[in-house]
Amino acid sequence: MTYRADPAEFSGKRVVVSGGSKGLGRATVERFLAGGARVVTAARSQAQQVDGVVSVQADLTTAQGS
Repeated sequence: MTYRADPAEFSGKRVVVSGGSKGLGRATVERFLAGGARVVTAARSQAQQVDGVVSVQADLTTAQGS
């Protein structure tokens, strides 16, 4: 199955994805990015850098974030 995202689908939108460093979260980041969104992701582990994505290392299950 081949799917081509509309590069303007999320144009002008900002998206925050928690757990976006691997698996389903990473796929979600890539999908929003392909649709033209500005993406920020947070994950407990340091994510591999993706062009156009701001990655923050944080544990969102704690008040301290670490």
